[in-house]
Amino acid sequence: MMDVIIHLTAGTVAGMTGVLLDYPLDTIKTRMQVSSYTKVPYYYRTTAAAEVASISATSPVTYWQCASQLYQRGGIRSFYRGLSVPLTAQGAEAAVVFSVYNVSLQRFLQKQQQQQQRQGQEREKLSGSRGDHKRRSYRQRPTQSKPELPQPPPPPPISVWSSPAHWKASACAGLAVSLILTPVEMLKCNMQMESARPSWKRHRTTVFGLARDLVATHGACGLYTGVTGTLTRAVLGNMAYFVSYEQCREWLAQGFAQSLGDGEALPIWHSMLAGGISGCFYWSIAYPADVAKTKMQVCPAARRQGFTRTLSSLYHSGGVEALFRGWGVTVVRAFLSSSVVFTIHERSSSTLQGFSSPYCALARDSAVTSTSSAAYEPQEELVSHRY
Repeated sequence: MMDVIIHLTAGTVAGMTGVLLDYPLDTIKTRMQVSSYTKVPYYYRTTAAAEVASISATSPVTYWQCASQLYQRGGIRSFYRGLSVPLTAQGAEAAVVFSVYNVSLQRFLQKQQQQQQRQGQEREKLSGSRGDHKRRSYRQRPTQSKPELPQPPPPPPISVWSSPAHWKASACAGLAVSLILTPVEMLKCNMQMESARPSWKRHRTTVFGLARDLVATHGACGLYTGVTGTLTRAVLGNMAYFVSYEQCREWLAQGFAQSLGDGEALPIWHSMLAGGISGCFYWSIAYPADVAKTKMQVCPAARRQGFTRTLSSLYHSGGVEALFRGWGVTVVRAFLSSSVVFTIHERSSSTLQGFSSPYCALARDSAVTSTSSAAYEPQEELVSHRY
């Protein structure tokens, strides 16, 4: 229970710090994702790609143009429009992701170790039975004595890439966080698009006003628009996120094992580098699903089409470039944010574990004392009744 609380607290701190760092770049990413394309075939004009063009008459072409348009229309505040929702929810998201991943990983690793132990015991039984048969044959023929065959070497340790436990735990974290993330993404993307419009065309000025309009128009299900895209992005992205991070940490630890002393902790740049690489893997794998999800949440036509048809229309209207529009700024944002998030989570969790270890020891001692006293009292009572 204490481990869950530690990961929840450390994940909250890390998630909120990451949002404050990368939110301006996330606003540019969202604006680039929903901008119109120049090459749109005539028979796709009625789909989401055509409706996106009606959002703004001057859609940005480059990242710098997008940033300059946002600054001209609202100053610095336009880059942080809608920050309250992701700032609150990103802490909860990171807390859920890290806690579910670590708890699930411990359970899956225990099952994996038990399975390996059973396989090792079966191999020992088979080798022992073969040895007994040979020993019996040697007793029958004492003149033909031969040395016993050597035991087979133990199986090599499983790397992170080939460990099913890490993949399963990452998928569980993605499934759990997608339920929290969908309403947050719905409100965030629409508020970011409001800042891209001119001031006289803006309809909603607050997050609560937007949420009230969505619930009044579409019901509570309106907040869960694009849940399929969010689920796909979260599962695929988190699988790439955690597995790549664990593998990079393993490679760095093996590469710099000789330079570190006995018991010396790994340097902080290991966590930062592995976290940045894992963030790039996350968005490289899950970016097409995120583009389709953003279209569905912002454009009503894409909302009616569904996830798969939105992906198909994006590909036919702009090719692979349409599915990865805004990917460059997203990778830069992901590298910076993930390096900070993983580092803060590790440092916070280690600090909290250091604070909680004396209290956990006291709790264990008191539990052992109460258990031993409770087990001893009935024996005294039994002895007194016996005599």
